[in-house]
Amino acid sequence: MSVVMLISLILLSLGFAGAECTMYAAVGRNKVIDHGVDLELLGQSFHLRWTHESKMVYDNRKTTGPKHQTTPNGSLLLTNLQLNNTGSYQATIYDNMGKLVLDKTTRLCVLSPVSKPRLTHTCTDASVSLRCDVGNSVDVNVVWSLNRQTLPGPTDTTLTITKAMLKPVDRYVCTVTNKASEEKSDDVNPECTDDSSSTVLLFGMKLWLMVAILAGGSGLLLILIVITLMCVCQSRRQRVSRLKEEEEMRLAPLTQPMRQASLHHHHPSHRSQSRTRPKNRTPLLATPNSRPQPRPRPPQPDPDDAQPIPTPRRTGPRNHRS
Repeated sequence: MSVVMLISLILLSLGFAGAECTMYAAVGRNKVIDHGVDLELLGQSFHLRWTHESKMVYDNRKTTGPKHQTTPNGSLLLTNLQLNNTGSYQATIYDNMGKLVLDKTTRLCVLSPVSKPRLTHTCTDASVSLRCDVGNSVDVNVVWSLNRQTLPGPTDTTLTITKAMLKPVDRYVCTVTNKASEEKSDDVNPECTDDSSSTVLLFGMKLWLMVAILAGGSGLLLILIVITLMCVCQSRRQRVSRLKEEEEMRLAPLTQPMRQASLHHHHPSHRSQSRTRPKNRTPLLATPNSRPQPRPRPPQPDPDDAQPIPTPRRTGPRNHRS
């Protein structure tokens, strides 16, 4: 028994895997599954049933139990679709005599919606690359449009055009679709400001790059010159100071006797000043118990500096020798 059930499940899964979707819808959207019969021709006594994977979801003759919404002509209305709404939906209609009028099965596949693409561009020397970023969307188809006209051929997420084809008024759009949804990007006017035709070259390189290199080199050279001048001035200053010290050391033995002679020359003046100072002092008053102090003798002149003392002339009679 279990073997039979397992085989049935395998066959059922194979049947679902091999079944093709006849209708697609995106998650979160609404979808109407039409049966395709004009119920007004059947009058008021028809019998309509909808099933999802053999499970009853709508019966117009039953008033109890959950029911899906339907349109006025009996089509099944599915709202806020989710992935578990995928499956086979079967519509059966009977007339008032119980005769089968319709037996139709629709295979619905619910897919994740595509996200809004973002269109960017990159400029090269001779071409422009447009890239349509689809995000996490899978199994999508990309359609390119120029000025609202669909471009034939390319369906990749990247479109490359030459700069000769590019015009200032051109507007590019990429449209991303899957079997359940569709989204368009914003209009983009790819502008390339670094056009090689208008770029000034110097020595095979762009002008602004060469100017930057020359400015940087000039600044570095100026810094090196300033540092060199500072080093030269410092070295010269040290050399002058060293030569001055050497000259002072060389002249020191010659200037020593002159200093000593100058010191000897100034000593007598100091002595004379020390000798003449007592004359200006106030005389001490004598006290009853004090003794008279002898007056200091005047300084005797040096024998070498003394003047000759004149001898007095004799007035007596001269003795004449007989």
